[in-house]
Amino acid sequence: MKPYIELKGATGAVYRYKLAEDADPRTTIAGNFVYLDEIGTVLLAGETNNLVGANERWSEAVKRHHAKALYTRLNVSGASRTEEFADIVAALDPVMNREA
Repeated sequence: MKPYIELKGATGAVYRYKLAEDADPRTTIAGNFVYLDEIGTVLLAGETNNLVGANERWSEAVKRHHAKALYTRLNVSGASRTEEFADIVAALDPVMNREA
């Protein structure tokens, strides 16, 4: 998987995400995250106050949707995280967000 990806939201804003090696964010900083399958389809988008929890649904994503990569984006501002999350979900309609 690529070390960085860019995702375009419904508003046209572009967000740059970094690959979390071994699906482990290795940081306690707040941010947004996405799970991707092998062709780059976003399976889940999320926001959190602590990226350590970003892999909470990882095993489900691997089992049910063949997830291959977890990407994160550091974003300390709660309002910005929420806006980015909504923008990504509106544009990409991730399957696991529909199931939640």
